[in-house]
Amino acid sequence: MQVTEVITIFKLSVPSSHLSVLAALVVAYVLIRFRYGNRPAGLYADAAFYFVLFWKGSYVLTDFGSFLKAPLSLLYYNGGMIGALAGLLAALYFLWRKGLAASPAILTGAVAVQSVYQMMMVFLNDNGILAETVTFVLFGPLLLLTLFRADSTHLWQKQLTVIFPAAHLMAAAVQPDGFGGLSFVSTLIFSVYHYNRLVGGVKNE
Repeated sequence: MQVTEVITIFKLSVPSSHLSVLAALVVAYVLIRFRYGNRPAGLYADAAFYFVLFWKGSYVLTDFGSFLKAPLSLLYYNGGMIGALAGLLAALYFLWRKGLAASPAILTGAVAVQSVYQMMMVFLNDNGILAETVTFVLFGPLLLLTLFRADSTHLWQKQLTVIFPAAHLMAAAVQPDGFGGLSFVSTLIFSVYHYNRLVGGVKNE
């Protein structure tokens, strides 16, 4: 999704995309902890921290003068696609070092983050009835399917790793930011990363 409204909470105005990211990260943590236990949830939380650190911290590095003048600007601005991709790669590297690169918990977390983010953006913004309907129809069932099947068999995990980008491909076709948006690019990067670890012989670490 692309159209981003500004949400006012008390006297603080926050982009809806930031609220959507926060909600997605929290929901994914809860689902991983409930489904897979404390250790995967804790490592996911650490990876999420690295993502946010790079995503937001890159703004400080690229526009340090503006940050010094208005530190609260960190709530509104970030490092854009470059910062977010750097954060994603840092998070994936951390998970690989911890032996969770091929874990069904991480697949579940990735699908949960993307699905909740997409559906939150539908709730908080006006992106057109077609884009919003397709987004819900694709990401809602995808999230449920992943929750119930990701850890059933190694084959199901591989299939879901392919279904994930395929579903996002169909959604991106009608969304405002299309195939070049950060969301779709992130899904592709994760899917290639996760599938590569699966076919490389790393099973449910």
